[in-house]
Amino acid sequence: MPDPIATSGSAVIADEQEARLETESAAGPRPSPRKDDELIAAFKDGDHSAFQDLVLRYEQRVYNHCLRMVNDEVESYDLTQEVFLKVFRKIKNYEHTYAFYTWLYRITVNCCIDYLRRKRRHIQGVSLTSAGTDESGESGREQDIPDSSFVPDDVLLNRELDQVLHRAIGQLSEKLRAIIILKEVEGFSYEEIAEVLGCSRGTVKSRLFRARERLKELLADYVNA
Repeated sequence: MPDPIATSGSAVIADEQEARLETESAAGPRPSPRKDDELIAAFKDGDHSAFQDLVLRYEQRVYNHCLRMVNDEVESYDLTQEVFLKVFRKIKNYEHTYAFYTWLYRITVNCCIDYLRRKRRHIQGVSLTSAGTDESGESGREQDIPDSSFVPDDVLLNRELDQVLHRAIGQLSEKLRAIIILKEVEGFSYEEIAEVLGCSRGTVKSRLFRARERLKELLADYVNA
């Protein structure tokens, strides 16, 4: 049985690379050739189009991270708007002590964690009798399984793997979910994650270890089947 985390992470990265190539070949706004620091300096000097270039450069990545964290397309779109509104308000105080994208991801991660915590508090405040089941006693959040006729076995396996892993990640705490997505799905280094989360490299390793151990527990039945 392949490692579900590594397999799914590689598939996601490959899909993103393919999507990026398709986007670059399609008609649309051309990304600015200027570096992040140059765009930030230009914006601070009053060139608001420089900020639009930063949005164009990073909005898809921010949206993708939000979607992985909250698993809701509409909420992910709203969170992306919230992220860049905060960036717009705070960017004049941005200092070049670390890369702009790690600063951007820190804002993104914090927005997602705050959203998930608000959602969890709301759910905890709702009656358990109406939170998860319908009159049939089945979960109201379950999706119909698509017809898999004529789909190759390896495609079905990868699809099932992604679904199982996604559900398992969704059961992690907010902080552990963020760190497993940053490391295993988006490929950040320990140092980059430490900058994003504002913690030490040792803390990153400790949290990542706990996240992996928790995922092993959640995936035990599937992996050992």
